[in-house]
Amino acid sequence: MTNRLEQGVAQYQQQRNALLAALQAYRAWLDRHANAEAQQTLHLYDLEESLRQDKLTLAFVAEFSRGKSELINALFFADLKQRLLPSDVGRTTMCPTEIFYDAETHPYLRLLPIESRLRDDSLATLKRMPIEWSSIRLEPDNPTQMATAFRALAEVKRVPLAVARALGLHDDNAPQTGSNTPADGMVEVPAWRYALINFPHPLLKSGLSILDTPGLNALGNEPELTLNAIPSAHAVLFLLATDTGVTRSDLDIWEKNVHRCVHHHIAVLNKIDMLWDDLKSDPEIETALQKQVFQTAQLLKLPRHQVLAISAQKALVAKVRGDAALLARSNIGALESMLADHIIPSRQRLLHESVNLEVLTMLEASHHGVQTKISGLRDDVQQLSAFTGKNREIITKLRDKLVLEKRGYDAAALNFKITRTLVQTHGRSLLSALSPDVLDTMLNKSRAHLDESWTTASLTRGMQTLFDRINTQFGRVDVLASDILSLLEAAYLRFQEQHDFPALNPPVLSLDRYRQRLADLARSTDVFCHDPLNLMLEKRFMINKFYQSLVSEARDTFDIARTETDAWLRRTLDPLVVRIRDHKNQLELRVENIKKVHGNLDGLQERIAELNQQHDAMHIQQTEINALLQTLSKQHYVTPVHHALPNNTAPKVQAVA
Repeated sequence: MTNRLEQGVAQYQQQRNALLAALQAYRAWLDRHANAEAQQTLHLYDLEESLRQDKLTLAFVAEFSRGKSELINALFFADLKQRLLPSDVGRTTMCPTEIFYDAETHPYLRLLPIESRLRDDSLATLKRMPIEWSSIRLEPDNPTQMATAFRALAEVKRVPLAVARALGLHDDNAPQTGSNTPADGMVEVPAWRYALINFPHPLLKSGLSILDTPGLNALGNEPELTLNAIPSAHAVLFLLATDTGVTRSDLDIWEKNVHRCVHHHIAVLNKIDMLWDDLKSDPEIETALQKQVFQTAQLLKLPRHQVLAISAQKALVAKVRGDAALLARSNIGALESMLADHIIPSRQRLLHESVNLEVLTMLEASHHGVQTKISGLRDDVQQLSAFTGKNREIITKLRDKLVLEKRGYDAAALNFKITRTLVQTHGRSLLSALSPDVLDTMLNKSRAHLDESWTTASLTRGMQTLFDRINTQFGRVDVLASDILSLLEAAYLRFQEQHDFPALNPPVLSLDRYRQRLADLARSTDVFCHDPLNLMLEKRFMINKFYQSLVSEARDTFDIARTETDAWLRRTLDPLVVRIRDHKNQLELRVENIKKVHGNLDGLQERIAELNQQHDAMHIQQTEINALLQTLSKQHYVTPVHHALPNNTAPKVQAVA
């Protein structure tokens, strides 16, 4: 039976597919009716591809032995009728693991050797280098083969102490390791640094992606997890043990890696079956459980409804055996409903808003062009109908008036070309201010602080210098963007005053969220530099690792800011260009119509019939663009108007905001 989570993910896929279909339909509409510029078409292709690649990411975070892998098995893979991820006693996932679906290649398990920690390459870089990974081909129809393959996630290896130190995985002075140094000089470390699982499960095919993270040590050893992977997740499920509640190490993970990083967190008290006691009544058990839930919410400073108590193990058993009573008692349905009713809809809204931001201005410009053409047809039909029985002299005067109007408009359009060239020059300067070369120069200067002495103080100075320089560069971008807006608004105002153009409200470029991202990275740097646990290990190694992760995040922030700035330039300039072009085309069509009538008064009724045919074609275009607007915007859409155009009347377009 389909549960709420499966329904929610299916709805997420349906909305994503609907948005994708709307983009494809709009691109086809432009190809048929608007002679779209190549750049506009390519941009729509890029948006379509980003939608296809979109994932809804859930991160599972906890200390060791809290049951993360078992919960993942119960939530997503119970239909396989066995455990997919290793979760037996003493057999738990030892490395961060991503689970997703990629239709472009066969199912696989890829494992990154732990020795890759000796390199400066980021995890993001290594993910693009399959040759660096050990790969196992998966057989989706053979659960036993997959379960066997996934046991590799729990593998460890013994290495000499010197190697463990070089990997940043052992320190003789750390309390948890100092007294346990083995006599033979060998220590146990995870065999793998990271794992990628490409698996064609229906939920994963629908766009779900899962991140399973090991405990506190693994999170501290891989700064990219805390700086990027966890903050980028759409929700974090933070697991705790019901019998122990929030331990000191749990609280460390929560404070450092979870509650500051994401919009949605769910605290999951797992293993409630440990409270099931035949010598206690159900009300007594429930009272003890609710007390633990209340205390957990208080300690984590979470609303009560964001703390759920479940038994992942009993839920998995119940689903495998088809035991409805045990499934209800496990309470996993409450967690599935939370994900389906709150987390997934939130991601749907963000997805919808991001598409609207990119496409709605383009659609509105297209819609305005259709309205302009229909309005022109209305005027032409009314004028031609009034010519019945009139002489050539009257038509000549109207023709001359239209020709003069067109000449005046052509002059205004020519002036706009000058403004457009100036805007494009400013735009190149705008993008140049965010070029990779500019960032590389800033990175080299910040790195100089660390080359002298790899200490927490030098790390703080180097990163603060980098963040200050990036923010200064963002300030220059703000000034250039303001200049561009002023140029466009002044140019457009002339068209409003002289040619009755409707009001245009170009979007304002805001880099505030990227400034906020830099502020978050600065706070993470401060936390790292003041955390004794991070400094127990060999200083140079950990500081270097953290610096490389910070630089990777700063580079991504800078690159995304440049991409958004480029998109803003298009959103700002393209609608204006389209409106000016469409109005010019409409004037040319009206002049051509009156010239034909002037040359052949006897063909007046025939020409009116031709205009009605043009209207029918425009009505189809209007209906199509209205449907697209309704799909892509819940608040701004146009109500289609359905009525015929008599020989002496014309349609009225009604806009609904």
